[in-house]
Amino acid sequence: MPRFKTAVVLITAPNRTEAENIGRALLEKRLAACVQYENIVSQYVWMGETCRDDEIRITVKSARSLFKKVAKTVRARSSYDCPQILMLPVSGGSKDYLRWLRAQLAL
Repeated sequence: MPRFKTAVVLITAPNRTEAENIGRALLEKRLAACVQYENIVSQYVWMGETCRDDEIRITVKSARSLFKKVAKTVRARSSYDCPQILMLPVSGGSKDYLRWLRAQLAL
C-alpha cells in the first residue's frame, strides 16, 4: 500500500453559497476531511483586464491521491470558467491530526 500523502487544496468561489456547495460535496464524497471558508479580495488579470473581486477561499484538507477527483468535483460545481484549484503538498503535521484526516478520507 502506498504511503499516505496529505495535501491542502485551495479553491476560490464567487460567494458563500457556491463555496459551501463545493465543500459539502467534497465532504460527502469523502474527498475532504475538513473544509474551511474565508472571505478574501482577489486581484488578477482576466482576458487582458485587471479585475478585483470579493471571493471565498476554500481550504480543503485532503490527500494527494484524491486530487483528480477533488478537481473534477469542483469543476462540476463551480460557476467560474477557470476555477482556481491548487494542490499544495503537506510535508508534515501532527501525527494525531494526520491519523484523523486519513480516517475521514477512508484511506
